[in-house]
Amino acid sequence: MRRYRTPPLLAATLVTLVYATVDIAAPLALSTLTPRAGWNDGPSARNLVGIPTLAAGVGTILWSAVSHAAEWRERDWRVLKLDPDHLLTPEYLVTDGPYRHSRNPLYLGDIVMWAGWAILLGSRAVALGLAVLTLGLQVGVRLEERGLARQFGDQWKTYTSTVPRFIGRRRGDEAT
Repeated sequence: MRRYRTPPLLAATLVTLVYATVDIAAPLALSTLTPRAGWNDGPSARNLVGIPTLAAGVGTILWSAVSHAAEWRERDWRVLKLDPDHLLTPEYLVTDGPYRHSRNPLYLGDIVMWAGWAILLGSRAVALGLAVLTLGLQVGVRLEERGLARQFGDQWKTYTSTVPRFIGRRRGDEAT
């Protein structure tokens, strides 16, 4: 299978556009559909809890992106492939950084960001969007993981035996 080199600046731009659309533009647009709870002339103290929640989501996404970028650099940015059998699965398995704690930290970051927006904006529409996103990711992750299991075999099986899908304690870790 042919792999295409993706210039780093183009890759970073495209990834940023996708995440900005999904995690910023979409919740902000949804927030215009319903009144904002807790807002009078500005956000209430309760709404402001959304700011550190948003920051945690952004941090999780950025930390995860650094792990992927390291893998892309190792492959001289030859990561774009056209393979209908593995549309969502890369040719590498990231198991370090945030991937030591969650098999899906990028998706976890998405969920946390949406939760932050729902709290900050006090928006029922964003909260509903968060629920839809979370359910969609539950389905999508299972499909993606089937491809990863086929592609990585025993390496995937070992990884999934110790690292939770989203959050939780690593299996096999001794309590200290």
